[in-house]
Amino acid sequence: MWLRIVYLATALLYLSGAASAFSTGMQGLEGSMQERKQDALSKFLCGVNYEKCYGQKLSSTVIVNDDKIYKTEVYELTPPASLNDILNEQNNLLTAMQHLENNLQEQEDGVRNKLQTVEDKLREQDIHTSERFNEDAESLKSELTQNLSRQKASILNILNTKIERLRKKIDKPATFDANAGLPASCADAFEKDVNAESGIYTLYVPDFDLPPFEVYCLADPNGGPAWTVVQRRTDGTEDFYRNWDDYVAGFGDKENEFFIGLEILYALTNDQPSELWIQMEDFEGEERYAKYADFEIGNESDNYTLNVLEGFSGDAGDSMSTHKGQQFSTYDRDNSKNPQLNCAYYNAGAWWYNHCLTTDSNLNGKYLYGAPSPYNEGIGWYTWHGRDYSLKYVQMAIRPKDKSH
Repeated sequence: MWLRIVYLATALLYLSGAASAFSTGMQGLEGSMQERKQDALSKFLCGVNYEKCYGQKLSSTVIVNDDKIYKTEVYELTPPASLNDILNEQNNLLTAMQHLENNLQEQEDGVRNKLQTVEDKLREQDIHTSERFNEDAESLKSELTQNLSRQKASILNILNTKIERLRKKIDKPATFDANAGLPASCADAFEKDVNAESGIYTLYVPDFDLPPFEVYCLADPNGGPAWTVVQRRTDGTEDFYRNWDDYVAGFGDKENEFFIGLEILYALTNDQPSELWIQMEDFEGEERYAKYADFEIGNESDNYTLNVLEGFSGDAGDSMSTHKGQQFSTYDRDNSKNPQLNCAYYNAGAWWYNHCLTTDSNLNGKYLYGAPSPYNEGIGWYTWHGRDYSLKYVQMAIRPKDKSH
């Protein structure tokens, strides 16, 4: 668990150009952790999955006695982690949080100092140039502060989530979990079965209050880890103009058009750092895609805010980053930033809306069968076809980052 968290934080900071500063600050702490038994906590938390948690199966014997069949299995038993080990893990997480906040603050201070140095030099050279620079510099400083604040909040939120899970385990020791052997992602499912193919699988993320759930797993076309499909539009057979409860729970046919559900999407993107892949096709048969190296949403109390969206690549253009930081909206729960309009109603969908009139993406909008898309009502992706075009096909999928590199 510790190595996963350090990897996540490093990846996020790398995207902001700060990997070197973070690595220097965390190197000693990570080194000391590697000297400990890194799998002690996972062994303690995994319930009765004996072979995974307690070591190799040594023997298996079948005995027939009095018309009854008995099977005896012997495992190499290793004692689970102690309560003290878990408390130490929690303390290490708290220390890591403090390191992160200190390093991010140092980066912010460093950039501000550089801006001030450039400003002073320009003031000496040309008072008019300096005045213009002052305006640009203040705008840049403001944007920098906002970006760093969002980044700190996102990283600390993930670490706090990990700590809270540890506390729950301490308060309620591990008990028998009949679902412990189920995969937590489609990538895990395909790892367990080398002959796995695209189709419906059952996943389970035990750290969240969710029973096992079905998803559509998609084999990676390049032979990489499998993807968990979270949304698909194909032919307009499913109504996506739905209320809040439907979007929280999920709806549709996983073999065709569906939405996985915000609660499941929250669990999957917070259980493991995730990347997002969006495939699109227009009515002329052309295909495009957009990928984001980091993707994560908040929980229901946060209205499933699009907390993390970084590392764009692809040939469809980036039409989603303008929605970063926005809460999810449906027609019966408007969380957009537009005080005059209900964006979900105006755009005939449900999305992380900001301002309705300039919505850059609306992948849960109306299926318009190739007709024009007035008022951004269609399945829109602005950087490809503008706001008046509704796409023929869209598929959104995620997978754990640590499985893809």
